[in-house]
Amino acid sequence: MAAGTGLARGDASELRKRARRQLKEAMVARDSEDIEPLRVAIEVACEVGLDERDIARARELLAKLEAKDRSLALTDVSRDDLERLKAASSREEAEGILIRCMGLSLHDGFQTEVLAEFHYHNFLFTQSQRLNAEQASTFLSLMRHLHERAILQEAMSEAAARELFDDLVRRHSRQLPPFSIAAFQEEQAEAIRAYAERGFFKHFRMYAHVYKQLPVLAVTAVEKPLVPEVPAIQPLHKDFEVDPQEVLELRDLFPEIEESADEGAADAALTSSAGRLHSHSATSRSSGGAARGAGSFGSGGSGAVSGASARGHSAGSARPVDSTTKAEVEAAIDSVLQELLPPLDARISQLPE
Repeated sequence: MAAGTGLARGDASELRKRARRQLKEAMVARDSEDIEPLRVAIEVACEVGLDERDIARARELLAKLEAKDRSLALTDVSRDDLERLKAASSREEAEGILIRCMGLSLHDGFQTEVLAEFHYHNFLFTQSQRLNAEQASTFLSLMRHLHERAILQEAMSEAAARELFDDLVRRHSRQLPPFSIAAFQEEQAEAIRAYAERGFFKHFRMYAHVYKQLPVLAVTAVEKPLVPEVPAIQPLHKDFEVDPQEVLELRDLFPEIEESADEGAADAALTSSAGRLHSHSATSRSSGGAARGAGSFGSGGSGAVSGASARGHSAGSARPVDSTTKAEVEAAIDSVLQELLPPLDARISQLPE
């Protein structure tokens, strides 16, 4: 029993080695002829229980090969959609149907418009060649696949795009199932090649340029008005208020302010003149007293005796005023009056009669 179990384990190990070798050889698949051997190797690897990571890589390669060789008939545009396209009453309606079938986004703007026109002309070609529903759908999907891979996904050169197109047309113009299905006849395939030559490949650089985003020039508009802009309105506060009568620029609007200012100036001048008159009077009195004192000192032998004699004499009778002192006082009074009379005359002239 133990010997049988060991033999079974040895056989299982050998089977896994063979399955791993077979899967490794099948992983070099590149063309449609390698699809079937790869599929068989994957099935054997699953049966013997190989590592799931090795099987996952093989399944990914198989999916790519099948997608590459899958027929494009009725993949994007169904029979019902073709009937709607034929019944469309305007170009805009037909382009709307094609935009929906091809999965285009209206948010792409100019790029969507270019692709919508591209697919619309392809549809017109199917009508001019009188292709049936399967052939028309295959051709529309073929051109979409060509544009998507050559321009959007891989950014191919024109030579590589031609190889891709020739491979697509060849796979859909010969009957070799499961590798290819003849959707087009030989003369139809030649017409398709000629149409692509004078259409897609003639404007290949234009289609490629539509999806190239190269910032060549950046323009910035700067507005320079002749008149300065009006400043923005700022909020006002009560603390900002001022008395208009205190603003020098508004003094002309308040004549009563000027009149009161003139009256204040006249009063100030009168007060100043009265002060000067009082000052002159005090000076004159002090000058007269000094002169009398000097005369007393000159007539006596000693200062003390002369002073006492003068006081005794003034107590008995008043001493006459000197003519020089009187003239000085009168001159001071005349000077003060000459300063006061003109402002007073001006104020009197303004009084109502």
